[in-house]
Amino acid sequence: MKLSTPARGAATAILAATVLLSIGACLQQPTPTPTACIKADPTIGYAPLSVTFDASCSSVPEGAEDVYHFQWEFEDGSEGTGQITSHTFTEPGTYTVAVIMINSAYEWVDIGTRVVTVLPTE
Repeated sequence: MKLSTPARGAATAILAATVLLSIGACLQQPTPTPTACIKADPTIGYAPLSVTFDASCSSVPEGAEDVYHFQWEFEDGSEGTGQITSHTFTEPGTYTVAVIMINSAYEWVDIGTRVVTVLPTE
């Protein structure tokens, strides 16, 4: 029994299509993602320390999923919301503050952090 092989033209076309698909997959750009950023003022001071946090420096590139909500966690058990918020730290310590960027499906898309140092009252 003799096996038939594709005609030379058909084999060339299949090879060309495979190469083009492989190249296309390599050239696809990754989906852009939002990037969280936090500005804080001040970042060090004496207790009680009131700090304003601003995530408006965060970026949402064209083609990225939209950011619906900003959730803040202050590491002292408190939380906040909004792109700009403020918080007063009453106890001395070093706190890592996080902002979580959340999409419309309530899934986080990025997290940014900033350290605040609260010194004991003089």
